[in-house]
Amino acid sequence: MRAARLPMGMGMAPSLFDIFRDLAFTMSVTFFALAALNVVIVRHRDTTPALLRSVTVLNLVWLTGFIAVCWLYAVPPPLVSGVAIWPFFLMALLRNR
Repeated sequence: MRAARLPMGMGMAPSLFDIFRDLAFTMSVTFFALAALNVVIVRHRDTTPALLRSVTVLNLVWLTGFIAVCWLYAVPPPLVSGVAIWPFFLMALLRNR
């Protein structure tokens, strides 16, 4: 993977390993950002129950899609992470009814 390089323009030719690592770190950064956004929404003083329900449903939807993609491509580490997080959003939705 380190030997195979792909010219992508702008003077960049990352190896397949570089692309693999970038995608892995991108997922980590994205998950952290989504968690931070959820914390900001929950802690905001003007947050309504309806907004919390909508955000929770959105989280369940994107996470379900993420789990499905991980299952489809048979990639266990992110699949396990997604499955571990999903019940918490479901409990939040059921608790907030």
